[in-house]
Amino acid sequence: MRELNRWRRFGAVLVLVATALATSGYIGPGAGAGAIAVLIAVVLAVLLLFVGVFWYPIKRMARSRRSKASAEEDAGR
Repeated sequence: MRELNRWRRFGAVLVLVATALATSGYIGPGAGAGAIAVLIAVVLAVLLLFVGVFWYPIKRMARSRRSKASAEEDAGR
C-alpha cells in the first residue's frame, strides 16, 4: 500500500510538471509587443545617451571655435 501511494504521488507530480511546462511556453501578443517595445526603448535610450554625452559637447566646441574665428576675422578688418 505504501508503495502505491508513492507511485501516485510521483504520477501527480509528473502530471503537474508536464502541464506547467506546456503552458509556460506561450507568450501572448500583449507580452510580445511589450517585450519589443522595451527592446526599442532600450536601444533608443542608449543612442540618446551617446548623443548627449558625445555629440552635443563636440557640437558646442565646434560652434565656439567658429564664433572665435569669425570674431578674430571681424577684429582684423
